[in-house]
Amino acid sequence: MRTKKHDNVKVKLGGRFHRLFGATLVSATGTGMHAAALPLLVLQITSSPVALSLVVVAVELPWVLVSLPAGVVVDRLDRRRVMVWADAGRFAVLVALVTLILTSLVNLAWLVLAAFLLGVGQVFFDLAAQAAVPDFVSRDQRHLSAANGRIAAAEINGEDFVGPPLGSALFAVGHVLPFAGNALSFAASGLLIRSIRPDATTTVASGAPRGSARAEIVEGIRWLLGNRTLRALAVITGLSNVVASAQFGMLALLAKQVLGLPDVGFGLLLTATAVGATAGGLMSSAVSKRFGSGTVILAGKAGVGVAVLVLGLVANAWVAALMMMATGALTTAQNVVVSTLRQQIVPRRLLGRVLSSSRMVVMIGGPVGAALGGVLADAFGVRTPYVAGGVFLFLVTLVAYPRLNNRALASAAEDESS
Repeated sequence: MRTKKHDNVKVKLGGRFHRLFGATLVSATGTGMHAAALPLLVLQITSSPVALSLVVVAVELPWVLVSLPAGVVVDRLDRRRVMVWADAGRFAVLVALVTLILTSLVNLAWLVLAAFLLGVGQVFFDLAAQAAVPDFVSRDQRHLSAANGRIAAAEINGEDFVGPPLGSALFAVGHVLPFAGNALSFAASGLLIRSIRPDATTTVASGAPRGSARAEIVEGIRWLLGNRTLRALAVITGLSNVVASAQFGMLALLAKQVLGLPDVGFGLLLTATAVGATAGGLMSSAVSKRFGSGTVILAGKAGVGVAVLVLGLVANAWVAALMMMATGALTTAQNVVVSTLRQQIVPRRLLGRVLSSSRMVVMIGGPVGAALGGVLADAFGVRTPYVAGGVFLFLVTLVAYPRLNNRALASAAEDESS
């Protein structure tokens, strides 16, 4: 017992995970700066809404085009090196973008290309980072849950709290500054990851390839489809993403037309979401330990359903802020639990490919939800997507219960670990 206790402390305080955490926080802050400054830079070139949408699509498109082959790379190579090369590639893209801005040669085409390439780098980095967490902290549920919660909190604080206001302020001083700052954040992140010393756990697939890239992609998809628990989690999360995309896609319209908020009020709703998400990420480990992973997922989905429904029924800004805070907390807690379960259940050699396949399923819900939200709001009013989304999440929770209750998830984790 004494040795086990010592090992637990060593895992929690290990320098390897702390470096990954630090790299995540630094790069997330740079990403938040970039996310705030990029639309402003686009508007310096053109005021076209289509132009703005092209940049957004360019950021999201790599998850559809690149995630499956990226999963193969993550499973074949040292995951530390994948993260370092992803950071190095994004650093190079931003150096080029900074040069274009300084020489006044930047245009919409270059911005779309830069957004796409940065999105590709993010796909590789995110997949490798999630797959590497068990390498750094073990596959124990408590350690994985704590690690994933801290990583989620670092991402939220960097991308939603610190990064955006800093990026906007720097852009006002000089258009090039937030992009230069983002480049430095990727350089710092890459150096931190590179400083992690490799061992047998981080070189998952340094041996001979198991087959062609296509065969390995198919193997990851088949493994996901063949596992009842992860298949259910992917489908249910994808359906939930339909509601989330409709909710956030129509939020600006809801804030103006129903809540009567100015632009700064809309920003405060997003801040409330980030506050809740930070709390959800930090508390997810303790809550899942106390109530069980299944309860966190199912109660979380039902709770988000309530919050979304209330947003569609109550025209009060303070209530809306509380509902957005609840949405952020419950969604992030679910995401941490799902990541932990996936890392527990999936064999290490397949983790990158199964993760990328799951992400593909989940990401499909984004454009579907955005389109449905727009159609419903246009036909029946902006409140309709929220009312329909809340009811839909209740139905999703009922359908998910047999596969995702505490007993079913505990049994699935035990079967794979035995």
